[in-house]
Amino acid sequence: MIHLLFRYLLREITKGIALALSVIGSLVFIVDFVELSRRMDAQPDVTSLQILRLTLLKMPSMIEQTLPFIVLFGVMLVMFRLNRRSELVAMRAASMSAWQFALPAVLVAVLIGIFGTAALNPLAARLATQFEQERIALLQDEDVEAKIIRKALWFREAVDDGIVVIRAGNVIAQTASLYDLTFFYYTLAEDGTPIVGHRIDAKNAVLNPGFWQLKNATQRSQFDPPKHYETLAMPTKIPPSALLGNSVRASSFSIYALPTMIAESKKAGFGTRRYSLQWHQLLSLPLTLAAMALIGAAFSFKLVRLGGTLRMALTAGAAGFALYFASDLLQTLGATQVLPPVIAIWAAPVFVFIAGLARFTILEDG
Repeated sequence: MIHLLFRYLLREITKGIALALSVIGSLVFIVDFVELSRRMDAQPDVTSLQILRLTLLKMPSMIEQTLPFIVLFGVMLVMFRLNRRSELVAMRAASMSAWQFALPAVLVAVLIGIFGTAALNPLAARLATQFEQERIALLQDEDVEAKIIRKALWFREAVDDGIVVIRAGNVIAQTASLYDLTFFYYTLAEDGTPIVGHRIDAKNAVLNPGFWQLKNATQRSQFDPPKHYETLAMPTKIPPSALLGNSVRASSFSIYALPTMIAESKKAGFGTRRYSLQWHQLLSLPLTLAAMALIGAAFSFKLVRLGGTLRMALTAGAAGFALYFASDLLQTLGATQVLPPVIAIWAAPVFVFIAGLARFTILEDG
């Protein structure tokens, strides 16, 4: 009997989460379509079909972001429906414990989290990149403007006889092109103190695999006269992908690409914290969804005849939003190096999961 009820709950919870997905996904789709239509008003050649395509390309990443709320509201919907039809009463009469009610919801949430991390995330990252490329192509007059990062980019690289610090005024990340560059070369004394060597200024450069291709470059040093080069190739160990990764959002990379980006960025002298935060966030998705499912089930478990249904629904929803905002706050503290990435990402879902377990302990054991 218990096994039949367990399978029944699994089926009902899956259907409830699918219903929540369809409702929330539809709302997100409509809002995104309207927003993209508003932004594309200035482009008379853009059709509704093109906007529809852009919206569809963006949908997987939006679904990935809303997965915690989809699971939360899906589990709450199932529990309230079972409660209203007095099925929870019948299951309790069949000696089904509160833990056996929670287990199907947590199991489905964990499976969805694994699917979201292993399959949905790579798809969302790939389609989000395609979305940006097509959006830029449609914004004809803003094509180059959309690609250029209008702030100075600083990074360094270790070379055989010291280090080189590179400053770029503007960057087109998609083509690994940099503008208004200055290369500062330093040699290292025996005690490790950097000593100024020479500098190279260039109008623009392209980062190719294994070398920089500079144009209109001028080399200056303290004792030698300036030397001008129309073109100048300089060896480098910085891969173009590391430059691209340092210039775009960490969420643009899938979970399978992040370890490589972390290694290459560290090798190139770039910061890796935002990649580490994104890596841990994706790894923690199953636990986050399990915490949402547990909270949704815990606060929807009380029998309807005892009253307080609306209060329980508001409490569960508030707990879900609290988890979201707490995760966002902790991630901000992690990005500013106040907290290590592991604590910044894992603390909130672990705390909420333990709170859900405590709630079920009180329900079952009093």
